[in-house]
Amino acid sequence: MFIMTNETARININNILERAIDIGQRMLVTGAEVSRVERTINFICRAYGVRHVDVMVITSSIVVTLRGADIGVLTQMRRVPGQNFDFQRLKALNQLSREICASPMTSDEIKARIREIDTMDTISLKASLFYWAVIAASFSAFFGGRLEDAVCAGIVGVLLRLVQYLLGQTKLNPYFALVLLSFVGGMLANSFMWAGLDIHPAAINMGNIMPVIPGLALMNSIRDMFSQETISGLLKSAEAFILSLLIATGFAFSATGTIIAFETTTWVYLLTSFVGGFCFHLLWHGHIKDAVMGAVVCMLAWGFTILFLALDWNEFAGYFAGAVFATIAAEILARFYKCPATIFLIIGVIAMVPGGSLYRTMFYAVSADWGMFGTQGLKTFLYAVSIAAGIVIATAIWETMKAWLMARKNKKTSPSEDISCNVHEG
Repeated sequence: MFIMTNETARININNILERAIDIGQRMLVTGAEVSRVERTINFICRAYGVRHVDVMVITSSIVVTLRGADIGVLTQMRRVPGQNFDFQRLKALNQLSREICASPMTSDEIKARIREIDTMDTISLKASLFYWAVIAASFSAFFGGRLEDAVCAGIVGVLLRLVQYLLGQTKLNPYFALVLLSFVGGMLANSFMWAGLDIHPAAINMGNIMPVIPGLALMNSIRDMFSQETISGLLKSAEAFILSLLIATGFAFSATGTIIAFETTTWVYLLTSFVGGFCFHLLWHGHIKDAVMGAVVCMLAWGFTILFLALDWNEFAGYFAGAVFATIAAEILARFYKCPATIFLIIGVIAMVPGGSLYRTMFYAVSADWGMFGTQGLKTFLYAVSIAAGIVIATAIWETMKAWLMARKNKKTSPSEDISCNVHEG
């Protein structure tokens, strides 16, 4: 034990704050929700004795202010680049934050660990081609396509992933690149019909829209607003909404034919939601064992949704129930695997993300069917709200139960025991 001067303490805590923001920034990029990033930075700073921590995280920046008698006031701000889901990195960053809370490290030790995470292997182009193809084929069938539609969707998926990779090597505006990608996807879907094949471009488009549309960002933004992260939610929702409309318009603008109306059977729903969820997890660089559990959650969550529909309940209630199930299952798995619940929750609700509904909305818009455009657009919005509400309410109930159990646990411990990091679970 040694005594630090105020200036030494200030420098040391300032370095720790920089490392905490390093971790928070990377977590936000790899898929963590805003509240998790704020809690992580808060817990890390408190592990080093800081008792006054103010954290604000929005779409593109992180601002943290620390206050203390020995350190004065310290503020740091960091700009955050765009999101790029990577579940393995997210798990590693979460584990690092847990270790720091359990046994504080030096700034240099944390920096070295972060460097190791930064140099982890990424998913190969070949693997991403395969996963995108299977996702597109699965959701093509999920949205009512036939076997031949699913096969064509898989072929278009491979080509679109290649186009996306090539566009990523340029300096094109990311928004423009996505719109161009979606327009190319619509043209490729039509090419099979122009070649004389009896396929449905809409089924191909709805399958391929799932890997590119930021439906999860749109849903999470509504979730943030429900969770009183108003500024972050509004910024993210505006960005995701505009981008979603542009992508859906790109696919729909070049579309021909009609919106398919095939009835998807229950076993096809369950199989394709499992396969789609499994491949989404791997596309976002997840572990196979986590991918299996995430896919099971996805399949069962959608099973809850179609069960409500089969019982003639309101379809939005079905989406709500499916989201509640996915949230509870994700929280349980997060405690079991010691990782963020987001990893399982994102996959658990992937089949409910209204990518197909948004495509239909924009299809009616480019077809100048404004009545159906308004009806379908409202349904799309209510789907997203139902999912977000289910997640928020289930999370609130879970957090209330966890706080109650923690309070009971604390009664059995010494009043002087510092438990500031004990709640940093999952």
